[in-house]
Amino acid sequence: MKILSIDSSSVSASASVTENGATLAEAFMNNGFTHSETLMPMVKKVVSSSKISVSDIDLLAITNGPGSFTGVRIGIASAKGICDAANIPCIAVSTLEAIAKPLCESDVLAVAVMDARCNQVYTASFYKGERKTADRAILVSDLLSELKAEKKPIVLIGDGADMCFEKMKDELSNLSVAEDEVKLIHASYIGKIAEEKIQKGEEAIKSENLLPFYLRLPQAERELNNKNKGVKQ
Repeated sequence: MKILSIDSSSVSASASVTENGATLAEAFMNNGFTHSETLMPMVKKVVSSSKISVSDIDLLAITNGPGSFTGVRIGIASAKGICDAANIPCIAVSTLEAIAKPLCESDVLAVAVMDARCNQVYTASFYKGERKTADRAILVSDLLSELKAEKKPIVLIGDGADMCFEKMKDELSNLSVAEDEVKLIHASYIGKIAEEKIQKGEEAIKSENLLPFYLRLPQAERELNNKNKGVKQ
């Protein structure tokens, strides 16, 4: 199965083509450019480097959140456009699950953390690939309180890892941060998760049923709701 995977839900963007667990081509970018400028050129690059055409793709895998509202929307819109044009089914993957995937074979509690601003993180914990918590938006202080009971080594991974480590390191002696080369999402891991989902019997969906997964309302909506309730900003 040839899987085209894309991600633009966090500070970085990535695209890959995988086949039966092997990576045929991958592109990754974290240089400050907007994802609307970088994502589709990366898709074209990895398809071309794989020496295939889009019509050869069997499945498109996409991170649908949580994450940057703008980034998630760009990814979803790009995925829908590709799927509709080439009549390809798709499958959604949790951004946090994709972040933690590089640590799935390590004997550690992998804590995926994305900076959600306002002293909050989007987070989920995994042990050897098994989900231990749901995707959540919580205060860093609340996450710290939870992790104090953990006896296993804890590895923070994601764009919020360094920030969380600085705030937690003095109280958690078993805490560390993932290596830089795997800290941010690489699309090949999305492809591996998607293939595992299909093997476990999860069905791909049509692009019209692909939806973003948000843990909070966009800032503009939150501000409007607060304004309507008379809450001062």
